[in-house]
Amino acid sequence: MTGWRCSFVAALLLAACGRVPEQALRDEQTRARRYRDAYESTAAELAAAKARLAELEKSCSAPR
Repeated sequence: MTGWRCSFVAALLLAACGRVPEQALRDEQTRARRYRDAYESTAAELAAAKARLAELEKSCSAPR
């Protein structure tokens, strides 16, 4: 019977160690959201800069 008991205790310990605390999960989600927002804002700024560059190139190449 002690073998079963040891196996049961070991299984409980493994199950408890495998869980992520809720606060750690929320922190990770917050970090992921910040990275995503930063990426999206950088992508928007890059698109605006490319559009502005295209306008400048177009105006510079226009005949005078």
